[in-house]
Amino acid sequence: MSWIRFVRLNQVIEELSPTASITQIKRAWDNFEDKISLVSLLSDEYPMNNLGQKKAIKWVANYYEVFDDEIENYVNIYGDIGEGIYFFDENGEDSGYKLSRIFALLSMDCSRIESNTYRVFCHEFGNMSALEKKWFLRYWIRKPRTGFGKRNVIKLLAAIYGKRQKDVKRHAMFNTLSTVVECYEAGEEPASNLSYGNFVKPMLAKALPKSKWPRNKVIEYKYDGARYQIHKENDKVIIFNRKGVVVTNQFSDVCETVSNWDQPNFIIDTEIYPITNKGTPEKFQKMNVRFHSKDHDVAKMRCPVKLAVFDCLMFEGNSLIDETLKTRMEYIKKFPNQAIREENPDNSIPFYSTAISENFEGIMVKDLNGTYEPGKRSTNWIKYKPPRVELDVVITGARYGEGKRSGFMASFDIAVDDGDGSFINIGAIGTGFSDMDFLALTNKLKPLVTGYEDETHKLLPRVVLEVTADLVSKNEQGTYGLRFPRLIAIRDDKPVSEINTIDDVKGMI
Repeated sequence: MSWIRFVRLNQVIEELSPTASITQIKRAWDNFEDKISLVSLLSDEYPMNNLGQKKAIKWVANYYEVFDDEIENYVNIYGDIGEGIYFFDENGEDSGYKLSRIFALLSMDCSRIESNTYRVFCHEFGNMSALEKKWFLRYWIRKPRTGFGKRNVIKLLAAIYGKRQKDVKRHAMFNTLSTVVECYEAGEEPASNLSYGNFVKPMLAKALPKSKWPRNKVIEYKYDGARYQIHKENDKVIIFNRKGVVVTNQFSDVCETVSNWDQPNFIIDTEIYPITNKGTPEKFQKMNVRFHSKDHDVAKMRCPVKLAVFDCLMFEGNSLIDETLKTRMEYIKKFPNQAIREENPDNSIPFYSTAISENFEGIMVKDLNGTYEPGKRSTNWIKYKPPRVELDVVITGARYGEGKRSGFMASFDIAVDDGDGSFINIGAIGTGFSDMDFLALTNKLKPLVTGYEDETHKLLPRVVLEVTADLVSKNEQGTYGLRFPRLIAIRDDKPVSEINTIDDVKGMI
């Protein structure tokens, strides 16, 4: 199937719910000859190209021979670079490209504009229509804005190939989804074992009261950083973020540290967190320097980090996922840079108090009898923080502010997952945001508007926030809400599939 037909499909599903998108793609499935490229694009499984939006703007501005500011204005007006160029460019003639050709373009290393890659980009980009350019640019900077993602690709594949969703999930734990499709098309069963370079979805924790803590447990400091999975095979090291995106270049200092370890082959679960010049923990927001800086050497100086190893999924080629934490602990302890922990303490509160006094987030309580459950928010891991509610939520609606904020969306309806792919609103939030946060969110949310009612812009659920509140309440109608919610962070690093569920909210009352 041609690239333009894929583009038109994206135009349709951009406005649909995930369930309706699955139906639409399923209808068109047999028209796709290159299913591998199709699934790779839909699930965002293609190599990092060392390109962010700022660099993309520069490349595009150079192509059109205009100033960067002119392209930036279109981005600010229309909310993203793809939509901006769609209205900037006037070419209506389609390119006739195949998906495989686009996949190759999207996979090129764009580190330097003074390279052959830029010349290839200009030639191929110039042959595209304005609509093709819109979707190429969105996929190029890894923000297609369809809200589809891996979770829904798994549902799609289960429906198409007559599989149980849990079986497809299991296969996707150990393989890329394009590999899963390749095996299904050949009538083969995908491998279900760990290997170097194959990302495994991380296990997630729940917040539970002390009465539900396991008896046989280990407690660890909870680090205010970002989750990373590190793979090592002899002298080769790959670092994945929690979405499965390769971010090795952002952490060359961590790579160098890990490559010098004695252990030759492994997959470990870690936290990388920012520190002060004295080595004490910094606020999570400092990590933005690492996420968004063009110059990795400058980023390393401005945001020094530490690594904490807290789990081991594979050691010397042997998978440990189905082993208990007690067994995994024998391997975890072989590594340097251990998370600070204590096994079966008589009293957990002194350990917790020490963690808080040293500026850590709190503690993790882990069941020593529990196995590693990839991609699941499991009671095998429990997070325990100071007595405030903290949730990952998605924005579903927005209202413009008043006075100096009248030009920004400044109040947001927030929701959690109902456990079945839909969302349940739990209130609104408008505090804890800086003016730059309001500007950034307004630009992110404008293209996601689906309707307008009661002075509220209804939005596709795409943007994740981490919020805190005094407590969870429940009214006489059985509706749940947050008391005095406040923003902690805009979480561009977290997919919507990882937000909290309504069951999590109920457990916080």
